[in-house]
Amino acid sequence: MPKQSADTRIPGLRGGVLGRHVAAYEADPIGFLTACRQEYGDLFRFDDDVVVVCDPELARQVMARTNDDFIPNADPLNGGRFPTPEQTRGWMRARHLTQPVLRSTALPSRLPAVRQALAADLDALDGIWFDPVRNSRAICVRALLPTYVPGPAPALEAALLDTFQVSLDASESGVRVPRWMPSRMRRRLRASDRRFRDTMEPLLSGCPRADHADHVDHADHGEQGESGRHAEHGDKGCDTVLEQLHAQSEPVPRDVAMGALGFSFLGAIGTMGAAWCWLLFCLAAHPDALRRIHDESTAASADEIAGDPERALPYTHAFVREVLRVYPPAWLLGRDAVTDLTLGGYDIPAGTAVMVSPYLLHHDPRHWDAPDRFSPERWLNDAPPHTPHSYLPFASGPRGCLGSRLGAAVLLLTAAHIAAHQRLEAPDLDGVTPRFGTSLTPRGMSCRLLRHDRSHSK
Repeated sequence: MPKQSADTRIPGLRGGVLGRHVAAYEADPIGFLTACRQEYGDLFRFDDDVVVVCDPELARQVMARTNDDFIPNADPLNGGRFPTPEQTRGWMRARHLTQPVLRSTALPSRLPAVRQALAADLDALDGIWFDPVRNSRAICVRALLPTYVPGPAPALEAALLDTFQVSLDASESGVRVPRWMPSRMRRRLRASDRRFRDTMEPLLSGCPRADHADHVDHADHGEQGESGRHAEHGDKGCDTVLEQLHAQSEPVPRDVAMGALGFSFLGAIGTMGAAWCWLLFCLAAHPDALRRIHDESTAASADEIAGDPERALPYTHAFVREVLRVYPPAWLLGRDAVTDLTLGGYDIPAGTAVMVSPYLLHHDPRHWDAPDRFSPERWLNDAPPHTPHSYLPFASGPRGCLGSRLGAAVLLLTAAHIAAHQRLEAPDLDGVTPRFGTSLTPRGMSCRLLRHDRSHSK
C-alpha cells in the first residue's frame, strides 16, 4: 500500500503534454512506469490529471467502484464527456442480457461450433506465412460469432471488423476533440457506427422492442434482480445472444439490444486478438510445452475437449493462464473519477484518470515468484501462485470482461488444434518485441502452420 503523505498530495510528475517525461514514457512505457513506482510508491501522479495505481488491493477497489465512483475512460471523440447515468444503466442492462449466454455453464452447447470455426481458419492458413496481428481479429470474430448468432452472419462479421478498426484508429489517435469542432475522425467513426447499426437492425427484427429511456431506468433499479430475471431466459435453451434477445418477455430499448448483440462483441475483439497472437508466440517459443500440449490434446477425445476444455486439458489451461499473465492484452486499464474521492489515503479530484497496469502487477516480484520466468507449472498447484488481486488479465468488477471464460476457451481450443494437427514455425523470435498500444501485441512476428502429414513428408 502506498505511504500516506501528511498533506495527502500525490507524489509524482507534473507538466502536462509538454512535460519531458512524456517522451521517456512513450519510448519505454513499462520501464518508465516501473521506475516511477520504485521512486514514488504504489500510487503516483503521472501527470496533472493522471494517477497510476500499482497496488493490487487499490486496483481491486478502483475496478469494484466502477459505475459508482469511476467510469471507464471517457470517449475522446465525444469531447471527453462522461456518460450519463441513464447511458450507464443502459450499458449494464446490455451486459446483463448477454450474461446467461456467456457464463461458463452455458458455453458447452456452443463450444463445438467455436472449435469448428477455429479449426477451419487454422487449417486454411496451412503453408502460408502470416503476421498473427493481421489475422487474429478476423479469426477471433469468426470463433466468437457462434455464441452471438445461431447461423452464418457474414455481414455482421464484416461490420464488426470495420467498426473495430475505425474505433481502434480513433482511440490510438490520443486526441480529445471538443464536440463542436469539425473532425474527420469523428465523421468516420459516426459513419461506421451507422453502418454497424444498420447491419444489426435486420437481425434484431422481431425482438420485443422499446424505444424510450424510461424502460432503461426501470431495468436497472436493482442489478442483481434484473440479472436474475434475464438469467431465467438463458436457462430455457437460449444458446446465443440473439436468441436471448428474442426470448425477452419485456420490451428492450433498441440501443440496449444493439449493445448486447454488437457493442459488447466489439469490446472483445482487441483483447481476444492480442491474446491469440501471444498464444502463438509462446507456443513457438516453448517447444517442450508445445509437446506436452500435443500429448494432452491427442489423449483427450474431441467431445471431452469441446465440452469442457479446461477440465480435459489442464496443462493447456495452465499454459493459457501463463500467456495471459506474461502478456496481458489489456496491459493498461483506465478509469475516470466522477466524484472527489479518497484512494489509499490520497485525495483524488473528480476528473482524474486513474490507470491500473495488469502488466506491472503480473511482473512484480512482491506478488509472484520469478515473475520473469514463463512457467505454466505455477498454475498446476491448488493454491494461487500470486498474492490476492494480483492477476488481472480481463479486468474485474462490474465492468470486467463477461466473456473471459469464452476467451480462455478460444485460446485453449487454438492451442489444442495446433498441437494435435499442425507444426508451428516462427523464426527470429528474439526480434519480436511487445507493442504497448491500445492492446499489447507482438511486433515483428511472422509464422507459418503446416499440417503434420505435410510437414513430415518434407
